[in-house]
Amino acid sequence: MNRRFLRGVLIALELLALYVLENTPRMFPALGGVRPLLLTAAAFSLTSEQVSGATFCGAVCGVLTDLADGSVGVYAVGITVLCYAQSTCLHTSFRRNLPSLWLLSLAALALLCGADALVRLVTDGIWWQRFWLRAGLTYLCVFPLSVLNFRRERHEA
Repeated sequence: MNRRFLRGVLIALELLALYVLENTPRMFPALGGVRPLLLTAAAFSLTSEQVSGATFCGAVCGVLTDLADGSVGVYAVGITVLCYAQSTCLHTSFRRNLPSLWLLSLAALALLCGADALVRLVTDGIWWQRFWLRAGLTYLCVFPLSVLNFRRERHEA
């Protein structure tokens, strides 16, 4: 079996498992009424892949997050664009290592949750602190997922 195909199947199974975990009621305790966005953390942890693969994973994770959250496309567009930008930065401007991935994921989550907070504030009038707590919890999930998903190329070792 081709290694690339096997890796794709394992990533798909990981995303399916995270979707089920994220949307199962009372699976994770809600801290301050907020649970982390596991699919978003997975999308940002997979940006060490090729740019096209990272963008595709970001689009899939964004659509699944929008379906579960009832959003109007903020996550689908936001995660796709941010995964593309983060993967491009990792392959061109930054060294491809875990600290760079964590730093770029922090910036991407701040942008994503800030945009989500603005959209919800305008449309629903919901308080913005909830979204920054969600961003913090999601960022904490990026660490174990990025260690699990990070892969060096043979010529980088």
